[in-house]
Amino acid sequence: MKKLKQSIIFSLIVISLSIVGCSHSDAPDILEISGQTMGTWYSVKMVDLPKAVNTDQVSEVIQWELDNVNDKMSTYQPGSELSKLNRAAVSEPFTVSEDTFEVLSKSLEIWRLSEGAFDITVGPLVNLWGFGPENRPHTIPDPEAMKKAWNRVGSDGLSLHIDDFQVEKSKDLYLDLSAIAKGYAVDRVAQALEDLGVRRYMVEVGGEIKVGNNKAHNLPWQVAVEEPVEDLRRVHRVLKLNNVAMATSGDYRNYYEFDGKRYSHTIDPRNGQPIDHRLVSATVIMPQCASADAWATAMMVLGPKQGMEVAEANHLAVYLILKTEKGLVTHHSTAFKQYMDQ
Repeated sequence: MKKLKQSIIFSLIVISLSIVGCSHSDAPDILEISGQTMGTWYSVKMVDLPKAVNTDQVSEVIQWELDNVNDKMSTYQPGSELSKLNRAAVSEPFTVSEDTFEVLSKSLEIWRLSEGAFDITVGPLVNLWGFGPENRPHTIPDPEAMKKAWNRVGSDGLSLHIDDFQVEKSKDLYLDLSAIAKGYAVDRVAQALEDLGVRRYMVEVGGEIKVGNNKAHNLPWQVAVEEPVEDLRRVHRVLKLNNVAMATSGDYRNYYEFDGKRYSHTIDPRNGQPIDHRLVSATVIMPQCASADAWATAMMVLGPKQGMEVAEANHLAVYLILKTEKGLVTHHSTAFKQYMDQ
């Protein structure tokens, strides 16, 4: 199975803490199914499977959901719906599945609410700056190359027709759903578990997470956000979660330097330039993981000031980590406070 292209803003490894201390007397037995998908790892942890459901059945359902999303939304598979849509002629209506249409619709919604910071058409600019599948450039993009790439960017060039799930491009766009598809896959797996009667679970795909009910009475799932430092893997903050989704995006490992200047892999689709601010990590908690995934990306583009303004305006639970001369500084939105107090 081919891989989904890596996210424009790479999701951090989120460390899942299944049990608070090995000595917990009421710590439940946890069944874990894990593997690889979409160019990353996935893990599904479950407690109290219904008697009518066996492990093989659950494993098959999980794999089917992951393959379904990958087969439809991969930019690496020439036969995927997304690849076919990218090849479709300008102004030619193209019919997609309900799944792909749902992700495209959510992408456009967040594009509008984020004031253009989240844009699934930014791929040509990402490639131009050397963070796509092609080699990194030997020089900074020249104005002519920027103009050429810029002409292929802009979600305002997409039209969606909900009556027949048709998509139409008004210009030659290249769509990349990798900054939302992993979150959507998490949602699909979580819903499939719910349909099987599994209520206590934690689903993770590439650091994007959704949890169901507490894994035991008064024992929530615990998830740790990684400390945003380049050379270490360590816990920054532990969060107790119950029936929510969480996504974290960061900007401190994937970059290059040219003539003494650091260039981030995070490209602002509004100006075509790598971001240049102090925000290094953004965590978003929402009911659905697809939305959290996309909003975490948007926050990294918006930066600390505008990001927090947009978060408050949209009542988003957002946690930001900034790198300053005095060390790491954190900010959180009003809606995130409930997770700080646990």
